[in-house]
Amino acid sequence: MSRSWALGLLLCVPALAFARSKPPPSAPEPVVAPAPPPDPLAGPPVVLPAVAFVPPAPEAAALTNQVPVWVIPSPTLPIFTIVVTVPGGSQLDAVGKEGTAALAMEAMRHGAGALSGPAFAAEVERRGLTIDGAAGADGSYLMLSGPSDQLAPGLDLLADLVLRPQLKGGEVKKARELLIAGLQQNLAEPAYVASRTANALYWGKDHPYGRPTDGTTVGLKKAAPGDVKRWHKAAWQSGGATITAAGDVSATTLIPLLNARFGAWAAGKAVLPSVPAAPAHVGEPIYLVDAPDSAQTGFYVAFPGLKIGAEAEATTHVGTVALGGTFTSRLNALLREKRGYTYGVRAAMESMVGGGTLVVRTRIRTDVTAPALVDLLGELDGIRKGITPEELVKAQGAARQDVVASLESQGGTAGLFAGYLSTGRPASALAAEMAAVAAVETAAVAPAMGAWDQAKAVFVLVGDRKVIEPALRELGFTNLTVVVPP
Repeated sequence: MSRSWALGLLLCVPALAFARSKPPPSAPEPVVAPAPPPDPLAGPPVVLPAVAFVPPAPEAAALTNQVPVWVIPSPTLPIFTIVVTVPGGSQLDAVGKEGTAALAMEAMRHGAGALSGPAFAAEVERRGLTIDGAAGADGSYLMLSGPSDQLAPGLDLLADLVLRPQLKGGEVKKARELLIAGLQQNLAEPAYVASRTANALYWGKDHPYGRPTDGTTVGLKKAAPGDVKRWHKAAWQSGGATITAAGDVSATTLIPLLNARFGAWAAGKAVLPSVPAAPAHVGEPIYLVDAPDSAQTGFYVAFPGLKIGAEAEATTHVGTVALGGTFTSRLNALLREKRGYTYGVRAAMESMVGGGTLVVRTRIRTDVTAPALVDLLGELDGIRKGITPEELVKAQGAARQDVVASLESQGGTAGLFAGYLSTGRPASALAAEMAAVAAVETAAVAPAMGAWDQAKAVFVLVGDRKVIEPALRELGFTNLTVVVPP
């Protein structure tokens, strides 16, 4: 063999020997999978202590004609909202001309001052403003919102609406057509019809709170331009009027602007009808309104309630929230989550100056109307026995959060405080009510919930009669009366 081949062989032999003597590799370490992260939905979330919250205190002032003004400054954003209220509302509608107030409030925005309807609307839009308004059972309001640099011209337009609306026949006609079209659309909605019907049955069709604030088709057609002008003259007087402002405004700058535009607002006060107590209701039938082929049944149940400022207001409010004020309340937990009968159900206090109601309202699948009513009655019986400490804490938190949410916007802030000022409550009322809600104790709720007495309530169901009536009778609901909505 050649020397090079022999040398290569000699070099390979030790390497081969070394390879044969190398120990085998050790087994790999077992791979340990990381622990899965905790499931955030495995249990209820931890409820943290509520952060301290104190609602803003309005700056109180008055115009030269003694119209009270509240200002809630919030210069965070360069926007503002101003609300003007008067005590005259739909309670001033003439009998047979229901809807005059609603028609007037709509027609007022169809031309004011020197501007025609189209010109007025164009000016509002050009300046980036919004102006809304409506008439209710306890009064009427106009709300102006916009950027801060448009405050003065916005007040000019608002003053024209309040003091110098044109209310021309052609514009009144347009406003009437809009309202009738909207009313006809609403009357196709079972829940709306249930509410409208229940109010008329609970208060009485001629009671100021029993007449629909948006009127009737017949009443709107009968309300002539002269009726609209008379209503405006009677309702929009400075006596009882209030002005509330929120946002990038201050009393120092706003009051002179308001005096320049509203200071000459003539003195006078609307003559309002008396508000009698609601008639007693004992053992009423269940009222049915036929809505042929409706996929849902509108429920509306009205119980005796409280007027604004009543002593038991805070306790009743807390218990009502526990019953049906949130998506985890008793009614929603049963009818929505467990049964799947509805998208949502609401229990609420409808408090007004002259009285109030406690109400339950919902839309229920037509095919389960009867069993849903059984479940509702069961929950109404249960709430009269009181609530648990856990429900108390949750209801108090929800009530507090409702106030906080209302104060998140300038419009919400102005609207909330306008409700207090226009009903004669002091600037400290909101803070006092929040403190009263926070102080409610579990044992105090059961006596207040005695108001949810089904024997004193008015039940209205609006749905497909041919389906729901036999099912109701089969479950023992035989005291049924069919009615026509107002």
